[in-house]
Amino acid sequence: MDLNCVDRRDVLLAIIEAAAGRGLKRAHLQKAVFLVAEEFKGRLPDDFYEFTKYHFGPYSQTVYRDAEILNDSGCINIKYGADRREDVFSIVKDCGIESIDLPVDVDRFIKESVDWILGMDFQELVWAIYYLYPEYQENSRFEYDEEKAILESFARGLRQSREGKTHSTADVLAQLQEA
Repeated sequence: MDLNCVDRRDVLLAIIEAAAGRGLKRAHLQKAVFLVAEEFKGRLPDDFYEFTKYHFGPYSQTVYRDAEILNDSGCINIKYGADRREDVFSIVKDCGIESIDLPVDVDRFIKESVDWILGMDFQELVWAIYYLYPEYQENSRFEYDEEKAILESFARGLRQSREGKTHSTADVLAQLQEA
């Protein structure tokens, strides 16, 4: 199935829904949409989100504009925090999300990416994106330390493994050796 006939807001809804009640903070939402944009380049609608190199990596203001529209229409809820970084985006039950028909590979990628993203704090998430897409470090406000980013990622993987939330420690070690 081609994604060109899918509305970009449907993809945004699917990303927010993939948080399964946990909600996504601004950075989580922004990076999840970015990963979908990168993974499915060429298959997405022509008006899909475009990202610039900003203070904390890839950024698209249009993501937040669309989220506001979805909030106003009752499909999502935005819980505003004292600091914009603390805003939380969550799906509203019975908003029709089940009628969105995304290809299986896209749906799976969104769920896995959101789960991965939600396991990280703000700095670790930004560093993970910088590691995967170094060109987005260009206008960063963070001093990126690749070695520390890898160690933080490894520690998160071990924590999640111990909690039964991810791959085994052997899998995590194998992934690090490939990097």
